[in-house]
Formats: sequence, C-alpha cells, structure tokens
Amino acid sequence: MDRVLLKIAEEMKRRRVRMHGAVLIKGGRVIDEVYNGRYTAETKTRMYSTTKSVTAVAIGKLIGEGRLSLDDKVVDIFADKFDMSDVDPLLREQTVRDMLMMRTVYSAPTYSAKISDWLASYFRAKPTHPAGTLWYYDSCGSYVLGAIVKHITGLDFVEYMRPEFDKMGVSHDAYCLEGPDGEAWVSSGLIATTADLARIAYLMLNKGRWNGEQLIPEDYAVAAISPLSRNDQGVTVYRYNCGYGYQIWAHPNGCFAFRGLGGQVAIGYPGRDLVFACTSDTSAHHNAYAEIFDIAEKYILPAFPIEDAEEYERHQPKAVEHLKASDICGREYLLRENPLGMSRVRFDETDGAIRFSYTKDDNTYSIDLAPGREIGIVFPERYSGFRVFDEAQHMNYECSVEAEWLEPRKLFVRIWAEDV
Repeated sequence: MDRVLLKIAEEMKRRRVRMHGAVLIKGGRVIDEVYNGRYTAETKTRMYSTTKSVTAVAIGKLIGEGRLSLDDKVVDIFADKFDMSDVDPLLREQTVRDMLMMRTVYSAPTYSAKISDWLASYFRAKPTHPAGTLWYYDSCGSYVLGAIVKHITGLDFVEYMRPEFDKMGVSHDAYCLEGPDGEAWVSSGLIATTADLARIAYLMLNKGRWNGEQLIPEDYAVAAISPLSRNDQGVTVYRYNCGYGYQIWAHPNGCFAFRGLGGQVAIGYPGRDLVFACTSDTSAHHNAYAEIFDIAEKYILPAFPIEDAEEYERHQPKAVEHLKASDICGREYLLRENPLGMSRVRFDETDGAIRFSYTKDDNTYSIDLAPGREIGIVFPERYSGFRVFDEAQHMNYECSVEAEWLEPRKLFVRIWAEDV
C-alpha cells in the first residue's frame, strides 16, 4: 500500500508543522498510522476543541434515547438547578439546537479565568442578539451542552458514552478535564489518542453506525456533519470555513472536520468512506491549520478516489432559498443596543435595488443594495478627522457594496471603502 501518511508526515516536517501522530480509518478499521519522536499509538493528547464535536455525539445519543430534544429550551433544562426568574427573555428562547449550531444569544464568552462557576455564568450574562440568528464561535455554549449530559444522566459525557466507546475501541482510560465548577470541560478537555479521535469521527461519517449497529440516530448524525450554518462571513476569509453543523465544521469537497487548538484534527471524507486524524503541537506556527488541511487534501484526495458518487454529491452545499425584496421592504425594524449604535433600520424597494436606511444618533442614512451583485455608492456618513489632502478635512468615501443572502433570513452586506 502506498504510505500516504508517510508523505503527509514528511511534508508537514518540511513545512515545520510539528505533528505527533496521524491515523487513517476506512471501513471502520485503522488502515495506516504514523507517529513522530516519542509519540506512539498509546499516547494521550489533549484534544482541545475537537472535544466539542465529541460532545455532540453524546447529545445525539440522548436524543436517540428520547431523553432530550433539539427543541428543548436550555433554561427549562436547568430550571431545577438555578433561579431563572430574572433570565433575559432572549436566553429563555434558546434551544439545544441553537447551541449545537453555535447560534446562541452571545457574541462573546460568558466565563473567564476570574469566574469560578462557569455553568452559572451562562444564565447571568447579557445576550447580544436573538438565538438562532447569528453564528458566533461560543465555547461557553459547548460547556453547557456537556453540563446537560451530566444533568440528565448523572455522568460526564465520556462515562455516559463508555458503552458505545467500548464497541468502537476508544481507549478505556480516555477522560475529560473539569472546569472550576466540576463540570466536564467539554469545550476543550478531552484526553485521548489520535485513533480515538479518528474512530469517533468515523462514527459520524458512517451516519451513526458502528459494525452495523446504530449507536446514535442517523438523521442526527447526517445533520451534525452538514453545513447548517454559514460561518464564512466577516473580515477574514478562510477557505476551510464552509459552514457549520452540530459542533462540527464543514470543509471543501463536502468534507467535515473536528478542529482543536494546536492542530488536533479529524477530517471525514463522504463518498470515500475515509477519516484522516492527526494530533499536533502547532503553537509556534501561525498558519498551521491551513498547512494541515492543505497537505491532507493534496495527498488524500488523489490516493482515495470517490467510491460512492451519490453519497459524495449528497454532501455538497445546496443553494438556499432566500427572502425576496418584497418580503423585507416597506417595514421598519427596531434594534436592541448594538456596537454600531443603530436604533432602527428600514428596507424599501427602488429601481432595481433595495434601499437600506438606518438611524444612528438621531440621523438617518441610506445605502442602496443589489443582492447578488456589486454596485458603487458614496458612503452616507462623512469621514471626520485631519486629512492632509482634503482642505475641508471632511469627505465621503466612495465605496463598493455587495449584499448576499447567506441563509433564508440572513442578508449579509459588505462595504469596501475606496479612499480616493
């Protein structure tokens, strides 16, 4: 057999990516593995945020047992543990599904090193937006998911998954670190081997089945590895942010990935029946994620051709059916307090465009949008400050603006100031 992992290990070394070990699983069994230096197949590694993806498996098991629902409200689940009388109304509406999809009410962490009760902090913080609307990477929500497992079963998620883990060959001594309040640190703390991570990822690739036995519901496993949320908006564009499922990242070519700090990675390849996993220490390498993903793609895709074209196509991103202009125009929307200082916005139809108006500091400004194409505008707010090339020291930016429907009810607007 062509040792693909040896080629990957050699190239990672050339690119100064410090990989500890790598594993390939196909058909539910390890077909190749390599380890560097003092690391072996038995070496346990802290898996960091890949723990989130493993926790999603435990949530799927609870749902399959009928002990939890995706639509259960997180506040209701913990109503017997905390006083929820003064919880913000936005948090009251947040569901298990919202947390799995990183579409919680928070745009920043609710706990820190100075807070000892991490779980309780989640119900005391002030929300920034309604649940189910915006994607923000929320480790605190992941922590709460782990607490849900313990609250319902009395076991941390590794103990709860032990019967299934034993069937899959996951290490008997795998465990999870704890937060300061005694909850399993499921956002970051799984201690396991490289092959353990690969096996759990393969369970999800195989639609929740192991050796023909359905360990978690198929529909849940399929959804978990699908691009349910868009996560590629924002200032930084990253090729490997292709969407997000249930605590699992969508990747190019219909792939999915468990991703953890320092280069702990498991990538599933639908249609190829293959999982690649590696553990690393990339703290000194600022571009390590991209290096790992690029190298894996370079060697794995040619070495393992698509075997099931239908399965491969099933995992390709689907076009979204977005709202029409008439669905949002002619209405004014009041906003909660926000970083941009906008108090209200309005959409109106114009000739071939949508006029977006917003009120800020008692002034109203307007920007024309043309969803699906880029147009030129003059930004309505004036620049203030000293401009050596502008005698008036004030001017308006010429801009390009592009509006895009990311999801059925999410219109994303990018504005590029062209300072001429």
